[in-house]
Amino acid sequence: MKTLRLTLAAAVISAIAFLAPVPASAQGYQGLSCTVSDHLVTGGDDVTVEAEALPDNDDATWTLEYDGQSEDRSGNPVSATFETDEVDDPTQTTVTATVTLNGQSTECTGSIFLTPEDDDDDGDDDGDGDGDGDDDGGGGGDGDGGGLLPNTGGERLAWLIIGAMLVLVGGGVVVASRRRDA
Repeated sequence: MKTLRLTLAAAVISAIAFLAPVPASAQGYQGLSCTVSDHLVTGGDDVTVEAEALPDNDDATWTLEYDGQSEDRSGNPVSATFETDEVDDPTQTTVTATVTLNGQSTECTGSIFLTPEDDDDDGDDDGDGDGDGDDDGGGGGDGDGGGLLPNTGGERLAWLIIGAMLVLVGGGVVVASRRRDA
């Protein structure tokens, strides 16, 4: 029985050592992600789009593209102003940002919602059409970052597997000891 316990303990310790996440700084790799702001503007007006990369690093280089227009920027965060087309009906368009940092590149998108010029009946006086009285075009909230979810929780999978293995090993030890005592 002692041999079984020692073998199980060694297996658990090996599993923990193998599955435990290595900190990103030790790997020399950090996941690169970015967000682009969403805006609601009257068609024909200029829109200023903001983009931000994680990890935060001023060495980031950017290309922001909207409706055939392209702006190159560096730093973090960045912004670029684009001209929008006049529209007759509410229209959703997309702005795309590509960020490069430490040899890695990623792309993210944001939405620009265009409204007709005479469609500002939201009751506020800021002209952004969101009804909140502030001129951010974001509807009073922070938006969804271009539809991207943050890169969180992925390293917890290893701990979930380790926990499941410990439950199984513990159950095996209980069953083995009950068989031995019976």
